[in-house]
Amino acid sequence: MAEEYRAYTLLDTIMKRFRLPWYWATAVITAVLIILLILSTYLDGALANLLGWEYLQNPINGPILIIYILIVYPFMWRLRERAIQAFRPLLSLDDEAFNRLAVKVSTPNRRWEWVAVLVGVALAIAIGQPWNLGWGSGELWSSVYLVIVGTIFNGLLYWLIYDTLASTIRIARLSRQPLKLDILETDLLTPIAQWSLGITFAFIGGTSLSLLNQTWENLLHWNNIFTYSMLICVIVLMFFLSMWSAHNAISNIKTRELALARKHLTEASRELKERAARGQLKRAEGLSSTISLWATYHRLVQETPTWPFNANIIRKLIASIVVPAFVYLIKIIAGLGIRF
Repeated sequence: MAEEYRAYTLLDTIMKRFRLPWYWATAVITAVLIILLILSTYLDGALANLLGWEYLQNPINGPILIIYILIVYPFMWRLRERAIQAFRPLLSLDDEAFNRLAVKVSTPNRRWEWVAVLVGVALAIAIGQPWNLGWGSGELWSSVYLVIVGTIFNGLLYWLIYDTLASTIRIARLSRQPLKLDILETDLLTPIAQWSLGITFAFIGGTSLSLLNQTWENLLHWNNIFTYSMLICVIVLMFFLSMWSAHNAISNIKTRELALARKHLTEASRELKERAARGQLKRAEGLSSTISLWATYHRLVQETPTWPFNANIIRKLIASIVVPAFVYLIKIIAGLGIRF
């Protein structure tokens, strides 16, 4: 989409305030998070602990996931734009009209973006229970760092979930437009499947990364079990919801084309029967060819899948879901092995 037609999200707006290219701004944020981590540990008199992985696992988890989101979001945005642009040749609109339609359906609702952030912050406080941290045991500044970074991460995570679900709704609006889609060329909607798989990989990657940075004791806490279970469910839901619009578009066109084929088959068959009754079958060669062609077309349309993905994409989806479960089990088994 042309830059002048781009609708900026809340994260876009925040990152633009750095007046730096996206990844330069990400590098600055990374440096700030690392410096604050070192500073908070130093103020608690535990700087030497940063050399031990067991100590680092907890405070470094939030910064790593914040940086991860900042790294993968531009890729998610580009995949979403490709999914939107996939509708360009399918709509009877010139470039100017399409750009205006695209920005109309993709303009984010700033109020709901902030609501998503606040929900994430509230859940971070409710689930994380910061009042149970070691505020008075020589870990004051480390606890402050954990609470602030954890709250920022959770707000960012829930904003990302909202943004992805909102993008699904926006693309669904495009699919409800009158489409010039050939039922035998549904590969034009492949970018939607690629976007769906891309956001799945992004969330799965973040989940697996978070699991790697957790201690096995933390993974057995009910709040972590709830959080990771919810994330997996949301990821699978987003995969199918993001392609539901394409599924509906293909289904509607398939229904229309099947009805057209049946109509012509019925008319041709009726005429063939009438000619047979009049003893004029010798003159029905052209009619027989017509019936054969429409029957073939009906079969091809009938065999066309209504989902813009294939078995390979489903295998990748299943494999991606297995990865965090595998990481979780390995961490638990390894932890129990060390314990006993």
